[in-house]
Amino acid sequence: MLAATTALFTNIVPGSQDFTHTTETKHRHALKKRNKDLAAVHTLELRLGIITHWVPGNPEWEEAGRLVLMQKYQRSLDNLEGLVVARIFELTKMNRSQTGA
Repeated sequence: MLAATTALFTNIVPGSQDFTHTTETKHRHALKKRNKDLAAVHTLELRLGIITHWVPGNPEWEEAGRLVLMQKYQRSLDNLEGLVVARIFELTKMNRSQTGA
């Protein structure tokens, strides 16, 4: 029964075995990359002396979240400051820096 179903599926869906092999190969490569990255993380944790992992609700986790939010805010603020300074320079070139226009 399985052989008949496999033969039928292979005949109905052209290239299905190629698709399966490609998918399995991508999966295998992703697992190898994940394991390699995980080994690098473990090595770094050992070098830095990290014993416990952060989890949501941990004070360090919350502080890191605040820092990320502040970085986005600070980047936006820096961008706005750059725009204001550019506008002041433009007005200075036109001798209109004190007009408020």
